[in-house]
Amino acid sequence: MGGPRNRPCLNWSPPTTTTATSRRKQPTVPSRPRAVLFDLDDTLIGRSDAFEATARKFYDTQPAVNETTSWEVAYDFTLSLSPHGTIDAQRAAIHLKERWPELDIDPESFEDWFFNVLASYAEPLPGVVDMLNELNDIGFPWGVITNGKKFQLTKLKESGLVDIVPFSVISRLFGADKPDSLIYEAGMHRLKASFEGIDDITEADVLFVGDNVFTDITGAQNVGMQTAWIRTDYEYPDGYPEPDHVIDSITELRPVLGLPA
Repeated sequence: MGGPRNRPCLNWSPPTTTTATSRRKQPTVPSRPRAVLFDLDDTLIGRSDAFEATARKFYDTQPAVNETTSWEVAYDFTLSLSPHGTIDAQRAAIHLKERWPELDIDPESFEDWFFNVLASYAEPLPGVVDMLNELNDIGFPWGVITNGKKFQLTKLKESGLVDIVPFSVISRLFGADKPDSLIYEAGMHRLKASFEGIDDITEADVLFVGDNVFTDITGAQNVGMQTAWIRTDYEYPDGYPEPDHVIDSITELRPVLGLPA
C-alpha cells in the first residue's frame, strides 16, 4: 500500500542526540531506533474531532434524540460509549437504542454508517504529512499498525495518507488486535519485507508511537519495542511501565528519527 515495496534505506544515519520529551529521567537510554511503527487514530490522524463531528451528525438527523435531549447531554452519553478512544459501534447502537427507544437503528447498519462518516472527517494531524514524506525521502523504515476493521482503510484513503504509508496492518483484517504480540510480529515482518537492509533488526530497534497506553504502549513494551506515548486527555496511569518518550505530536520525534529539528 502507498508506494513501492523493498525501499532501500538511503542516506539515513542515527542522530547523536534526542530531544523528545521524556516523562521523567529513565534509568537506561534506549538504542537509536532503526524503524518506527505508528498507531493511526490520534497519532497520525485526528480522531477526536472526527468523532465529535460524527456524533453531531447523528444527533442532528435523529429526532428521537434531538427533540428530547440537549446536544451536550447526548454527546456526553455518546462519548461514554467510547472508553480510551475506542468504540464497539454495534454495542454502542444497542446502548443508544436503550437510551432512546424510539431510535430506528440496527447494530450492523449503524456500524457501517458510523465508521464511514467518521472516515469522511479523517484529516492528518498538523505536521504529520510533511514528516512522513521526509521519512520516505531518506528511506527510513516505517509503517502503521492500527486496531479496527476495514473502515481504517477508508480513513487512510479519505485522509490522503494511503499514498504515503508504506504499509498498514489492520487488526481485524489481520486477525489479532493490539496488544496481542502477533500483530507486532506482523509489523516486524512487513518492515523487513518493505525495506531493504534491515533484515537484522529486532524489536529493540523499533520505536512504536501511539496514544493508547493499554494497547499501543503496553503491547509494544511487552514485545521489547521502544515506545513513545502521545499525551491525551487522561494522565499516564500508575502501575504501568514508563514509555521512553512522552510527546504531544509525532513531529517531536524528528531528531530521534534522524530528521532535522
